[in-house]
Amino acid sequence: MKNIILKISDFAVRLELDEEVMALPNNYRPFVAESAEDVGELLSMKVGLDAVSKEGSEMLSSFEDLGYRQEVYKRQEGGYIFEIYSYDGYLAATMESSERFEHNKVCISGVERTTKEFGFNNTLMIAFAFSSAYHGTLMMHSSVVAKDGWGYMFLGKSGTGKSTHSSLWLKHLEGYHLLNDDNPVLRVRGREVTVYGSPWSGKTPCYRQEHAKVGALVMLEQKPYNKISRESVVAALSSMLCSCSVMIWDRSSYNEIMRTIEQVITLVGVHHLECLPDEAAARLSHETIAVKQ
Repeated sequence: MKNIILKISDFAVRLELDEEVMALPNNYRPFVAESAEDVGELLSMKVGLDAVSKEGSEMLSSFEDLGYRQEVYKRQEGGYIFEIYSYDGYLAATMESSERFEHNKVCISGVERTTKEFGFNNTLMIAFAFSSAYHGTLMMHSSVVAKDGWGYMFLGKSGTGKSTHSSLWLKHLEGYHLLNDDNPVLRVRGREVTVYGSPWSGKTPCYRQEHAKVGALVMLEQKPYNKISRESVVAALSSMLCSCSVMIWDRSSYNEIMRTIEQVITLVGVHHLECLPDEAAARLSHETIAVKQ
């Protein structure tokens, strides 16, 4: 077993990884830390072939997420069991988690490297999302561009054009770079809202150990015209909630996530961009939300 410390959004994640089963995927390399000094310790995870038993557990949910299936069970003694199935329907990994996801054990079921990494990525992302929820943190579905220490987060349903709008900023506006293209981490500390790069970035390999102050959040909607406005509190709440990883059956973490969402809305707010996938949309959103230096 190899002990590895990851630093993700200023949290320490301790891994105990059986290297005979799998090596640490490359998307985690920028996040490997020498020690846990100067960061808060969040969770531990043991990854190998040790079986996870569902005996006595109650199924809570079985659902499709972007083409693959997850099953969630409530353990009698508290905590959860997750089963992650690959896109071709095979069990990739099973995770046993404590009540607040501080302690986790993952059994890798896949044989192919890609299936193993798929199971590892998804179980660790789940554990991170719901353990960090108790520390003012949100795992977001967003594409983020950054410049001069400020990050701009584009929200929306899958296929809405988050990545496209980011690419328009990168193409037509000087000095911006991509911070993350699918699952950045948003964190509130005091009155400051910060967005962090993460090991999870969807189909775009963008794994940056980097953070920026949040300049704005923008909910995108495809329209045959370009128009931007600030959302009401109710609309902003809906936009944020549908863009976060949540488990409505886990009231404890759900309440913490809602509290953090309310803080973000108060401190930053959310804009609504009705737009075409064109340069004019990028320039309109930039002129409206970019922090003036």
